Amino acid sequence: MKRVVLLFISAILLVSCEKEIEFKGEQTDPKLVINSVVESGQPIVARISKSVFFLDNNEDTEAPADVVATLYVNGNRIGEMTQKIDTIWETKYYWTPEPTYRLWKVYTHPYCPSVGDEVKITASANGFDDVEGSTGTIPNHTACQIKDIRLIENDSWAYTDDFGDTTDRYCSYTYELSLEVTDPHAGEMDFFMLDMDDNYHFIEGYEHYDFYSYTLITDYSDPVFGAVSSTNIDFIDYQMSEPNGTFTDLLFDGRSYTIKVPIRFFYFTTIEGLEPNPCPVAVYVEHITKDYYNYLNTCEQGDGDASFFSEPIQTHTNVNGGYGIVAGRSVDTLWVTLPLTEK
Repeated sequence: MKRVVLLFISAILLVSCEKEIEFKGEQTDPKLVINSVVESGQPIVARISKSVFFLDNNEDTEAPADVVATLYVNGNRIGEMTQKIDTIWETKYYWTPEPTYRLWKVYTHPYCPSVGDEVKITASANGFDDVEGSTGTIPNHTACQIKDIRLIENDSWAYTDDFGDTTDRYCSYTYELSLEVTDPHAGEMDFFMLDMDDNYHFIEGYEHYDFYSYTLITDYSDPVFGAVSSTNIDFIDYQMSEPNGTFTDLLFDGRSYTIKVPIRFFYFTTIEGLEPNPCPVAVYVEHITKDYYNYLNTCEQGDGDASFFSEPIQTHTNVNGGYGIVAGRSVDTLWVTLPLTEK
């Protein structure tokens, strides 16, 4: 009986701990948001939307229809950007019959900036403050090369049915990629990002449940690159895959550094006699602006597991009068074919 009473009292105390707290902070009005990653040698694309107060039930971030976006390069007005609806395809996984997509309103301009240019994007709309963001100087390309790729583990199995026929086959390959990056500016702080095309691959003519394969960079830790994990920010940078890690030249200033990147290749098939055939994999070394580096890191901190009492993370922005990020980069693409046997 005593135990029942104690449990009853504990339940009352737990219920009494709940208290509704009135928000007494300042409610901010919606502001225009510009998100654009400007790449040297590529046409300029920007996504312009509006912010939503975090306590509002309204989740509509669609920008007003009368938004005017203007492009400037090195202080010179290039012209207004054109609004269009862009189709953004989602990754097709093996358990989905067809890839899905989203329709995004973006603003584009055919101008292709060069290394050393500074790009500024402004936006205005009735009822909103004017906003603008600048890339700063678009960084130059980085000397980088793949030194080696080797298979370090091969795990595979096949399922045999009651009649002795082999049906399903699964393979998992683990690689170590040696990637050398050379710091382009001794005595200056440079910012980089390592990325890889890690989409799923399918064979034309077969159903998604008959065959699939995919490649990805797995989480790892490195004294220069730090602890690296995937962070999805495709709402700003949808033309590339998920960024896997940012790093600086602090520990190899003016020199070269070789990092050993773990890569996994997965393969599954129900088709008899179909052997694994990895597609060439694109590895990207991006020389990025400081604002983009700070933005990516604050995004990753905000996406990480946070305790109840942790401080909120404020996402970095360089858009005056509003929110978002206008960043610059130069991308070097390295192709590698994964070996299926040890050297």
